[in-house]
Amino acid sequence: MAFQPKRRFYEALPNTFKAPFGWIPFSLIAGRPYRDVTRRTRAMDRASREELAAYVEDALGRMLRFACDQVPAYAGLAGIVGRLKPTEALKAFPFLDKPTLQQGFDRYLPKNLHRFPHWECTTGGTTGNQLRFYLDDASHSREMAFMHRIWARAGYTPRSRKATFRGVPFPDLHEGVYWQENPIYHELQFSPFHMGEATLDAYVARLRAFRPEFLHGYPSALWLLAEYVLRHGIDLGDLSIKAVLLASEAMYPGQREGFEKAFRCRALSWYGHSERLILGGECEKDSAYHQFPDYGVMEIVDADDNVVAEDGQKGELVGTGLLNQSLPLIRYRTGDLARRRHHTCACGRAFDRFDTVEGRWRQEYVVGKSGSKISPSALNMHGRIFDKVIRYQYYQAAPGRMELRVMATDGFSEQDGRAIQQAFADKVGDELEVVLRLVEDIPLTDRGKLRRLIQEIPGMA
Repeated sequence: MAFQPKRRFYEALPNTFKAPFGWIPFSLIAGRPYRDVTRRTRAMDRASREELAAYVEDALGRMLRFACDQVPAYAGLAGIVGRLKPTEALKAFPFLDKPTLQQGFDRYLPKNLHRFPHWECTTGGTTGNQLRFYLDDASHSREMAFMHRIWARAGYTPRSRKATFRGVPFPDLHEGVYWQENPIYHELQFSPFHMGEATLDAYVARLRAFRPEFLHGYPSALWLLAEYVLRHGIDLGDLSIKAVLLASEAMYPGQREGFEKAFRCRALSWYGHSERLILGGECEKDSAYHQFPDYGVMEIVDADDNVVAEDGQKGELVGTGLLNQSLPLIRYRTGDLARRRHHTCACGRAFDRFDTVEGRWRQEYVVGKSGSKISPSALNMHGRIFDKVIRYQYYQAAPGRMELRVMATDGFSEQDGRAIQQAFADKVGDELEVVLRLVEDIPLTDRGKLRRLIQEIPGMA
């Protein structure tokens, strides 16, 4: 069975039937794609700049030839790809952005898509405008392998005990219990929807009982815990936590030092996105992101669409995937800004590097009934419930109640509205009342962007 059906089967099981999966080595559950990616770790980490360039030329050449043969939007570039070396041919491909992909989606699909095992996915919707796309069935397995390669730099293995603070569904929580076990990842999942002054002492007590080797989750959620620990003078040094593994948001200035002081360990961050084109993680020696050369090709382009190559130059991250044939994305604009860094690093890896990412990864909070602070990242929805939604926005004027403003298509029905409200209820339970409101328009900013959250609670900045 492929990994995605395995995952759906596992997630549908009652919690009491999930425990045996924790006994099976994860590499067997994840399958050959996972093992192939992990097997390359040492060779990639030790490769010279020239060896990495040769690998990229080969992998990129295969992807460009496939795209020209299979994807209508790129058929006219076959001659250039056949004539030039791949990294030179790449420059002839036009930049692709989200609106262009959405408007001409069928032109970017391979003609033989039916022959590739794949599944439908959506972006998390942090801009209120989801993108629907396809991923190879092996994609999640590979993604986990790359994540484990990053976390291994802090000592992580798939058998490590992990406490996770992310926006997964929590359907069976009871009064005073804000966590659930997930045996396949050897983790205890803590709800990010109930974190407040009245509950965080229970979170700390459960952490002590669980004794995780790693903390994993959104910086905004883990910051609530770290700030509580520091403010109350709680000493967690006896837990011997090895690292804080941060995800889905950038850290604010000063947060890294706060995490490391509160949890007595390294805070390790990474950058990636749902489209799976660029993935970079911090290393043992430096906080710059090291872009995996066997994952995708990263470019950074300035305001005039020129590729920047010098250390310290800034621009937009543009990615070309090397692994996904179900929807090959070439020179895709991420909407995120970053600074290029020289590839030389004390860790010895010769990967391309970047830092100071700005854009979609921000930290904001919705306030729950008990005063808990909920990151909008925890509210992200992956799936088709927003298929008939043009864009949406969160609005809050009072704690515990959030208005979901929806700009819908003509085919939007009451049933669609109920499905959306139920999806939010499955995540947040009674902590947050989500009220759906249909609107004619959701205005964009002067720069043409959507404000994900409008926060107008009196007394809040």
